[in-house]
Amino acid sequence: MSHFPSIEDFDDGVTAPTGGPIDDADDLFLREQAILGDEATQFSADKFPALDNDGDLLGGGGATGGGDGLVETHKFESSFPDLIADNEAVGPGGTITGTSAPYMPGVVNTNFPSISSLPEEEPEVIKQWRERQQLEIQRRDELSESRKQETIEKARAAIDDFYDNYNSKKDKSIEQTRKEAEEFLESRENTSVGGTAWERIAKLVDLTDKGVKTAKSDKTRFRELLVSLRKDEKAPGASGI
Repeated sequence: MSHFPSIEDFDDGVTAPTGGPIDDADDLFLREQAILGDEATQFSADKFPALDNDGDLLGGGGATGGGDGLVETHKFESSFPDLIADNEAVGPGGTITGTSAPYMPGVVNTNFPSISSLPEEEPEVIKQWRERQQLEIQRRDELSESRKQETIEKARAAIDDFYDNYNSKKDKSIEQTRKEAEEFLESRENTSVGGTAWERIAKLVDLTDKGVKTAKSDKTRFRELLVSLRKDEKAPGASGI
């Protein structure tokens, strides 16, 4: 008789075995042997060492066989140290705590050396280019300084010429004014004597046609009157006072 319920019993809700009482451990052992067949002998009790003196599979525990296991354990721990114990960012129980500083996007960790801090030798082409640039800058500075000095010298010469011309023109103007003053005084003395009063007056007045007509007045009639009085010896006031 089978120890398993028949398929028909599931329809009736019966799931318990129909046979008599059996030992569960013995039944499981018998089923494993039936499944494994000849391979079941590999898992027999004589294939495994006895765990005497409270020993374990790694050799630890008992007084007789625990020394070698402790030595092997010590070698393993020394070769592979505990990463959690040495890491400050890992808390108790293996919890990753991290740093107390807030996360800042775009901020580079300064603990690592940056590429810019690493020494880098410039190529020979760059060195030659820098040397040419320095020489060109030096040449331009010298040329600029030379032009600056030339401009300063020209400005000084122009200022000196200006003052020389100014002083010369000033002296000439003073001399011309002095001569005109002397001539005026001489003509004034000449007009005070000789001839009628109208003749002396006519000498002091410009009787030419230069600037006769202007936008505001016409002096032609006045000049004609002076000329007629000068010619007339019997004109009123011709004899003087």
